[in-house]
Amino acid sequence: MARDKSKSPYYTNKKVRGKIDKLLQKNSVIWSNIGTGSKEDPITREEGNKRWKTLAKEIKALDEEFYKIVCPYGADS
Repeated sequence: MARDKSKSPYYTNKKVRGKIDKLLQKNSVIWSNIGTGSKEDPITREEGNKRWKTLAKEIKALDEEFYKIVCPYGADS
């Protein structure tokens, strides 16, 4: 099912897109550093999931339509 991008601030508002892109980048840093021992290492998958849920809530607050794309089953799945 195609989504109507005209209703999504991610596709219509540069500031929202920039904020969401930064949140998605933070998520990629979390998962690319797991097990590395770096300062960004969440240590466990549970901690990584906890951090992702926080970021996902921020995305949802910025653009619920885009949130449904990146979390089609919710942030808990």
